[in-house]
Amino acid sequence: MVFATLLRMRAWRSLNWHGQTGGDEGRDIIGVCEDEHGNEVTVVVACANWQKFTLTKANKDINRLTSTQATQPHEVIVIAGGDVSAGTKDKCKTYAKSKKINVCQVWSGSEFEENLRFHASSVLNRFFNGDTLPDDEAELHRFMLELDPTTEKEAGLLVARLFNRPAFQTPIHCESSMPAFRQAIADTIGALNTGIWRDREGAIISRVPPSHAFPNSRVSKGLANCSKKLNTLRMTLDEGIKANAIRPCQCNNSLCTTYIIDPPYPQRLEQERAEALRQAADALALLGVRQF
Repeated sequence: MVFATLLRMRAWRSLNWHGQTGGDEGRDIIGVCEDEHGNEVTVVVACANWQKFTLTKANKDINRLTSTQATQPHEVIVIAGGDVSAGTKDKCKTYAKSKKINVCQVWSGSEFEENLRFHASSVLNRFFNGDTLPDDEAELHRFMLELDPTTEKEAGLLVARLFNRPAFQTPIHCESSMPAFRQAIADTIGALNTGIWRDREGAIISRVPPSHAFPNSRVSKGLANCSKKLNTLRMTLDEGIKANAIRPCQCNNSLCTTYIIDPPYPQRLEQERAEALRQAADALALLGVRQF
């Protein structure tokens, strides 16, 4: 269940069982993903069925997990079966920091259940219906890809919603609303990469299938390329703002979101946006989705 939940939570480059099942019937997991800067980092997960969580046990497992890695992990996630006090969590994080680990999370049993219900509710439903989760990594990966939504076309329709909004349809003129445009670019990149679609305040709108989740490699690659093109678009926008070629209008209205855009930025932004949309449209068309 932990492995299945982790699969849904991030865009992993790899996620594998690590070592053998221990005496507490837990099994460790090691994953590789990107951090917020696009750097490849290692995440190790101490997945043990600890009904009674102790700091000594957690620290011992952190030592074991870090000592078996060729490079120091960026993040450690410790998962307990029962309750964990805030004080114990803080001490565990302090110890991890002393081991040069940048990020440490400690999940209680109830917190794991929250993550399971949010990120992989279909897995929980299958479990309650009597379906046995595969114990093989490859089989479990395939099992997860088949869940919620039930078809690739349905998944494609969820992704298409990201682009069916004014930020991707309104022509870019010499006067345009740039804050909303930039936010739309950012939350679309986030949704394509992580599967979590957030609004401008950071609240979650919904889950969508991330680009890496599509079994069809052409679809996955096309959506990944779309994300890269959107990042290029964002960089061009930031470049124009830094050069003062894209700047707020001088109406002195604090609520005004209109920006003045000097040439050649309107043309560049239009062209780069069109290329990003083409990548997405071509990928989704392979699934029979033609929404934009």
